[in-house]
Amino acid sequence: MINVKTIWETQKPTGEFIIKTRIEDIPHLHCYAATNHITGQHLYIMSVSKNVEIPELKNYRFKGVEIFVIETDTVKELNIYLLDNDLKDIFSLFIQNILEDITESVTKNEAVTKTFKVISKWKKLFDKINFNGLSTEQQKGLIGELLFINHLLDNGKSPSTILNAWTGPDFEDKDFVFGATGIEIKLTSSKYPKLKITNEGQLDTQNLDQLILILYTTEDVKENGFSLNSLIWQTQKKLEANLDALKFFNESLVLVGYFDHDKEHYNKMYSLKKVHSYLVSEDFPKITRSHLPTGVHNTSYFIELSAVENFTVEIEDFI
Repeated sequence: MINVKTIWETQKPTGEFIIKTRIEDIPHLHCYAATNHITGQHLYIMSVSKNVEIPELKNYRFKGVEIFVIETDTVKELNIYLLDNDLKDIFSLFIQNILEDITESVTKNEAVTKTFKVISKWKKLFDKINFNGLSTEQQKGLIGELLFINHLLDNGKSPSTILNAWTGPDFEDKDFVFGATGIEIKLTSSKYPKLKITNEGQLDTQNLDQLILILYTTEDVKENGFSLNSLIWQTQKKLEANLDALKFFNESLVLVGYFDHDKEHYNKMYSLKKVHSYLVSEDFPKITRSHLPTGVHNTSYFIELSAVENFTVEIEDFI
């Protein structure tokens, strides 16, 4: 497996302004991991012949990254340049994804097409990630997902199955998808708990056989509780014996916007009061895409718990 992060970390000055290392694992393509010797900023370069078509770049610009093409008489060089060194970890995952996707490409045109598909996907991720730290609501969302992950791990479920089902890092509507079963997680510390639904896709059961909605009700505490940091540490300890799963988990944390340098802001503690679980059937009170008038979208709303008492299920029956 290509490890572009290791290549960047081991590059040494050569006297050139840009230090380039060819990625030998893809011998039929001219791909390079490179570093700006002056600023320490990383970049990825793919060199193709002049006749290879490269898409218009104006729709592919996003936060912290610049993409541009340098042309000579014989070649074109696609450059993906990291502007913000604080984003090195997530940039490594981004470039790693490109390399994995183009490895099997037969032609340079195919490699360019696949590269821009990956760029499009990561542009959406970069646009959604809060690089200034997670908001309180985002922290609560992640805490809820970690409580569920730990519950599954404690009940002997396979780490790879759990993490492959975790769609939160991909910003999908459902937090977990196990085959045709979706799981949506909510967490609140309100004294008067209710369900907050943030868009019309969250409770949409299209393409699912069943959807389970889990609400963790908590209260703020000064001690003897759990924090976002402590839950992450607990999860990492449980995954220590499976290095691939641990690596996947740590990469997923980066994708949701959790960075080590922000740890000091994530020590707020909570105590778990109760776990509610509901089956989102056809009669469950909800707003979905099919119910919205044309032109209306991104609808958020609240559901009173008293309105969904009849939909309560035992989550263990589904686990």
